[in-house]
Amino acid sequence: MKKIKIIILSLLLVFGMGLIIFGVVNLVASESGNHSAKTVTSVSEAQTQQEAESEKVTQPPTEIPTREVETVSSSDLTASQQKQMINDYDYLLGSYGFEGMVYVSEHGKPVYKKGIGYADKKKKIKNNEYTLFRVASVTKQFTAAAILLLQERGKLSIKDKLGKYFPEYKNGAKITLENVMRMQGGIPDYMNFYSNVAQVFPDYKKALKNTSKQNREIIKKSFMEDPILFEQGKSFKYSNSGYLLLGEIIEKVSGTTYENFIKTEIFDKLGMKYSGFIEDLDDNASNVAQPYNYKKGALDVFKIKGAVYACGNMYSNVIDLTKWADGLRKGKIISKESLNMMIADTKHIGYGFGLFLIKGEKTVFHSGLLAPFNSLLMFSFDSSQYSCVVLSNSDFYACQTLAKTMRAQHAAYLD
Repeated sequence: MKKIKIIILSLLLVFGMGLIIFGVVNLVASESGNHSAKTVTSVSEAQTQQEAESEKVTQPPTEIPTREVETVSSSDLTASQQKQMINDYDYLLGSYGFEGMVYVSEHGKPVYKKGIGYADKKKKIKNNEYTLFRVASVTKQFTAAAILLLQERGKLSIKDKLGKYFPEYKNGAKITLENVMRMQGGIPDYMNFYSNVAQVFPDYKKALKNTSKQNREIIKKSFMEDPILFEQGKSFKYSNSGYLLLGEIIEKVSGTTYENFIKTEIFDKLGMKYSGFIEDLDDNASNVAQPYNYKKGALDVFKIKGAVYACGNMYSNVIDLTKWADGLRKGKIISKESLNMMIADTKHIGYGFGLFLIKGEKTVFHSGLLAPFNSLLMFSFDSSQYSCVVLSNSDFYACQTLAKTMRAQHAAYLD
């Protein structure tokens, strides 16, 4: 049996390395299209004090430990198993050329944690469990949970049509909020790495001075005037555009900003004190991961207020994302009924509400990619309550494959 497990894990490792090469090749091809984006010009536009005040969110703590993280192991394993698992994980991260932070836990307690590379090379601060990373599309599950929470309070229904909230959207009468959350609305995606964002914001310098609301109006115009891609509920197409609209719906029905709603209704309730939104993050703080291996000529979409919004504007660390997974499982944010809707694959497409679903397993995940930041959160709903967080600030494109391989290794030790 052990020989079979070793063979399976070896195959997974080989397959994973192949995906890394494939991902890098595709990234190069995608980035090559960036040079065709329009030339940016400088136009100044003042933002009002009222809009500026409405976008303020509490700053994250700046005094956070920056010690180097050591690996730990599960008390459920024998001493020899613990040592071997740590060695296997260490070897796996090294073979993938990973730089960032990995945190594996069961029942909210760490099984393995490892920081590799630097959060800040100039300050000689290594990546550790407190390091704050931009987590990009991992944000979507928080947006989806907020919609379900508002439904529980009778503020909206996932059966509502987008046209109820955006009467100006000509296709809004056809698309439900559920369609949007399951990526089955057929709404064109305004973001494809950086190239499409450059087309949406040809005047990059003006966009930098706009408020989040002003930039979101530009984004909505860019896709609301386009035809839908397919009949609602009949297909699946990943779309950031729909989640941008969900963020605005949260604001419309809650009476507060999207950022404040997520903070007060999720972060604060789960004690996620290291999480927030990029526009309020001090990039010079010692606990913030700096971007490395950044591609020349690429726009920094994070600097454009509202450009990633409810689809990818969060920052967090491995500690807080583990708290989120544990809190979601234990019903601390949404009810069991809402959670079941969130992780149900009713359309057999492998996607629930802001979460990818692994067929045949009680495991969900979502990755985030806005180069050079790459992230993944994977967690299970079985008896192990397993969680794995992979965060990188160094153009690592195999977070998903790495996490799945670590999950397979972990399961092999518990068999």
